[in-house]
Amino acid sequence: MSSAPVRWLLMAGHVPPSLRGGGIVRYTVELARALARRDDVELHLLAAPDAAGALAGIAGAPERIVTLPAVPEALVPAYERFALARRLGARFDVVQGTKHLLPRGARARTALTVHDLLLFDRPDDFPLPKRTLLGRPYAASLRQADTLVCVSAATRERLLRWDPRLAPRAAVAPLTTSPQLLASTPVPVDALAGRPFALVVGDASRRKNVAAAVSAWAEVVRERPDAVLALVGPPAWGTEAYGPDHARLLADGAVVQLTGVDDGTLRWCYEHCAVVLAPSLAEGFGLPAVEALDLGAPLVTSLDPALVEVSGDDAEHLPADDVRGWAETVLRHLDRPRPQPRDRRRRTWDDVAEETVAAVVGRRPVSGS
Repeated sequence: MSSAPVRWLLMAGHVPPSLRGGGIVRYTVELARALARRDDVELHLLAAPDAAGALAGIAGAPERIVTLPAVPEALVPAYERFALARRLGARFDVVQGTKHLLPRGARARTALTVHDLLLFDRPDDFPLPKRTLLGRPYAASLRQADTLVCVSAATRERLLRWDPRLAPRAAVAPLTTSPQLLASTPVPVDALAGRPFALVVGDASRRKNVAAAVSAWAEVVRERPDAVLALVGPPAWGTEAYGPDHARLLADGAVVQLTGVDDGTLRWCYEHCAVVLAPSLAEGFGLPAVEALDLGAPLVTSLDPALVEVSGDDAEHLPADDVRGWAETVLRHLDRPRPQPRDRRRRTWDDVAEETVAAVVGRRPVSGS
């Protein structure tokens, strides 16, 4: 006799009505879709009031949505941490936090996705309110969780340096490219079409080290004035660090900045660039590196452990601060035809969901059809 599905609440209060956003939003949406496809999971979603309808489409019914109260956005983390458990009662078998927090006192098995430990490692990268209000609750949630689902082995290793006692509870479920990106119709970018270009995908926070790529580009255009550096990222959310050469190169047209692009535009950029650059100083996973490889783009990353882990021998790796090395590598890619991509097995979000469920409930579940 088969057991009843696990009543699983996935905390998705940060997901907007568009279901689009940065890395954690994409993670939450794709994991929710994959969990909803499973026969052994009854998915419920915690949602902001304005996103309840969109997320009900993933969960399968409006009654599978737990709606947050209409409180100011800045108060939502405090509500999730200190008041949500009382409201949930014993309705769920699993409560999974996907962004830093778990409800204190939850009457369920708890799981927390660990994207990174940047709040502790690089607090100055975050606005003062975020690092002040989230640091201690994040630490408490990490220690509370029955299962810690780390997005990479590198992140698990960093977690265990922070607190070795968490080792028995820490598992790894690496991420993968969104199926929406893979299925999208490429949309050309007029400012890039017909021009040789390199691509950087991500925000411009200091840890992303975009300034090194821009400084390298100042050297590249001395030899290849026709080349362009495309910077694709979300709207600014904190301190941006583009470096001293950015304004001049942007004014000259040697840098093109694209903000909040759709999947089709991003796919076109990956499929037509000469090379993707990932010079980050610190990553929890490095999703753009995997996206680049899945869409056949040549890739150069820093020596960050997560980036090296997810790209391996399919990419070149350079010290993050070797500006001249980045420039020389880019020039090599610009001066030769784009190579044929290597054959590589693509992970799916069903893989991510299966590994997550197995880690949390302690058994290898069977995916739905």
